[in-house]
Amino acid sequence: MKLWISLCLMAWLPLCSAATKPDKPAPVATAAAAAPDAGPGEFKPQPNACKSEVAKFEETLGFIRQHQGVAAAAAIKEKLIPAKLEAELLATKGYCGLAAYIREQKLNR
Repeated sequence: MKLWISLCLMAWLPLCSAATKPDKPAPVATAAAAAPDAGPGEFKPQPNACKSEVAKFEETLGFIRQHQGVAAAAAIKEKLIPAKLEAELLATKGYCGLAAYIREQKLNR
């Protein structure tokens, strides 16, 4: 018992709170729960995953902006993803559409 309390105090709080309520099972993340409109065998990423993928691309551009200058970063971004296309993808498909375009063009490598 003392060991269990020690573990609870050592940043295992989510585990402990789930373990102290045995009548209520912990939720299990499944592909169907993550993407209810995705069919079998179809992967539909979470919006936060899409946003983080776009953020990684923007982070790379930030590195270029920091070391090569604002003009160089703007020129590279416009060459890779034109501003009009980026705005259109964000407006129609959101971050997942923009992330899919980044993956299709292999800009995430």
